[in-house]
Amino acid sequence: MSAEASNGPGWRALAGVGAFLLALAVTLLVDATNLPPPQAVGVGPTAAMRLVAVLLAVLGVAHLAAAWKARAVAFTPGEKGNKAALAWVMGGLVGLIVWLQVGGGFVLGATWLFVATAAAFGQPIRLKSPLIGFVLALAVYAFFTLGLSLSLPAGPLERALFGAAT
Repeated sequence: MSAEASNGPGWRALAGVGAFLLALAVTLLVDATNLPPPQAVGVGPTAAMRLVAVLLAVLGVAHLAAAWKARAVAFTPGEKGNKAALAWVMGGLVGLIVWLQVGGGFVLGATWLFVATAAAFGQPIRLKSPLIGFVLALAVYAFFTLGLSLSLPAGPLERALFGAAT
């Protein structure tokens, strides 16, 4: 068994993820064309969808290229993934969903998702991760609600910080 065979996913998994990302990109582009044009001058709701679709397409092509390069690497059956990291990410996603359902708002839910994902990648949970996650989530919330006039779920924190803008 080579060192490459034990690191990373196999080529089939990479190709599957690449195909899924490309299909998702196409779906977003189709959905973006079905949205009405913006009523005011400026960036409308389709701009963000098109940008995300392009980024997903780039990631999909990158995964397909990685699958093409990795197709010659032998896969050893029985390899196990990092279950603890997967549990952290899934816990972050479930936490975000639950937090949004109880009306907690986007910023704190996305902060939790960031912290859980950072923990999955080995970052210890200290002040640094929640602070970075909070700043990023706040910037995303402000960009979508104030810059693009799209609504994200608002909780008490968002209403206190942004008032009637949410």
